[in-house]
Amino acid sequence: MLYKLFAASFFPQYDKIIISDVDVVFLDDVSESFLAFDTNEKSYLAGIRANEPDAIYPLTDWKEGYKKFSQTEFESIQNGIGAGYFIANLKQIRKDNIEQKFLDYLIKNTHKLVLAEQDILNIICYPHIKTLSLRHMICHSMWKQYGEKWENLHPNFYTQDQITQARLHPIQLHYAGNKKPWQYPNAPKSALWYYYVCQTPFAQDFLNELPNAIISLYKQERFFNKLILYICNNPLFIFKPRFYVKLVLFFIRPLRRISKFLS
Repeated sequence: MLYKLFAASFFPQYDKIIISDVDVVFLDDVSESFLAFDTNEKSYLAGIRANEPDAIYPLTDWKEGYKKFSQTEFESIQNGIGAGYFIANLKQIRKDNIEQKFLDYLIKNTHKLVLAEQDILNIICYPHIKTLSLRHMICHSMWKQYGEKWENLHPNFYTQDQITQARLHPIQLHYAGNKKPWQYPNAPKSALWYYYVCQTPFAQDFLNELPNAIISLYKQERFFNKLILYICNNPLFIFKPRFYVKLVLFFIRPLRRISKFLS
């Protein structure tokens, strides 16, 4: 993922470049905004901003790590862009030695990064960031989060017309998070992903392996769900000797089988 920070070095022949995640489906033309991006302007990036910057609150679960950032750093992250799709001004990044600033920040702050490359891009480049229309990157979860017609997504940074256009005519559909359509066929907008994968040469190989992938994932989730249920039903389990007996037996039984097999 850190390749996004060093595109200027990887592609010295280009003045600008589109950088995208790979868990995506492109549904419309990206050329208009790319060709319109002026590399002579002092804007290092152009991307999609959060419609509600304060929606990052509360800082709990995975977002709790943002408590370690300074106010200036956090404001840059809030008002920055998503790293799933953006245009990078390689010409200005080289001119102002921004890559070295990326690297220096990474080395000094690796311990506190949450969304590593996205945090660094925004902290170093803000406020020299241009805005792309919302339709350039839409997360598949938005239909679940905001309703089928996004009735619960209200205009703020983006206008109602921009929101409507993004819903009806997205350019990039981003399957962000851990619920990927190739593992969760019931994930929002997964049918669209399957529609396009079935037009590729490796469609049959993928479909042949899909049942095994789903079964494997089910087994993993079943184990963790049983573990969570056990902890909820037995909150004081660490004080029960029986728990440690079961734990020891859990590890000893396979060792006994191996020992018998070797003997």
